[in-house]
Amino acid sequence: MRIRDLMTADPRQIHADTPIPEVARLMVEHRINGVPVVSGEGHLEGIVTTGDLTHRLADERIEQRESWWKESYYRSPIGGARDEGPNRASGRTAGEVMTRKLVTLGPDDDMTLAARMFLEHGVQALPVVEGERLVGIISRFDLLACLAEDPGCCNPFPGGEGRPCVPGHRPG
Repeated sequence: MRIRDLMTADPRQIHADTPIPEVARLMVEHRINGVPVVSGEGHLEGIVTTGDLTHRLADERIEQRESWWKESYYRSPIGGARDEGPNRASGRTAGEVMTRKLVTLGPDDDMTLAARMFLEHGVQALPVVEGERLVGIISRFDLLACLAEDPGCCNPFPGGEGRPCVPGHRPG
């Protein structure tokens, strides 16, 4: 089964300048674990996840001494170069807190690849891109929904290509 058969096409998305309270409201309102951040041209720039927002909350509550230590680490030769500096904790916009190093899928990738990527990278959702353009998103829940509908649709073994998972279709 291909990712395009399971993904949510044209998912909710935000821009880097979207304020954090608006991002949180959108995620709660639509019960989603992550929201892609795109440029004006629709190119994927990052994703804000519930984990990013939880880390932000936790970091804001860290005592000053620990925050100072973290900032020093980011700027020290020991810490090395960092893509995402300490301002993620105090970020006020999606662009300041988003995860930039993304793991993505293509719409023609197989669902078994998605399952492996969820496990290997410990993420809840994966953006689906064609080139640099966001075309969808797939979550662990999407894979689970397919399995619940029709266990045979998820057969990755040779000799059983699997069947398309059609929502609402009951096998038999």
